[in-house]
Amino acid sequence: MTVPVVAIFEVNVGAEETVEALFRSVIETTLAEEGCITYQLNRDTENPRRFVWTEEWASRELLQKHLEAPHITALFEALPQHLTSSEVMVLSPLAGGKA
Repeated sequence: MTVPVVAIFEVNVGAEETVEALFRSVIETTLAEEGCITYQLNRDTENPRRFVWTEEWASRELLQKHLEAPHITALFEALPQHLTSSEVMVLSPLAGGKA
């Protein structure tokens, strides 16, 4: 069974462009990772300071490997100064199609 993930980040006023660039910088490398099924960056249409990642991984182990990858650890080191809140939800699929 695959592992869907939703990650929501709200950024400080004025940090939108910086954070978007940081997020975009990891997409290509992540899409090439073993086990990455989907990895999409989204922006809330009602709140442009809120970024939402929708992801799907082949297994929990490969998700963990992704979280420990150098490009992601560097991202997580650079982000905190720009964030007002963050939440990462690892989900269990119940029914329907792909995330």
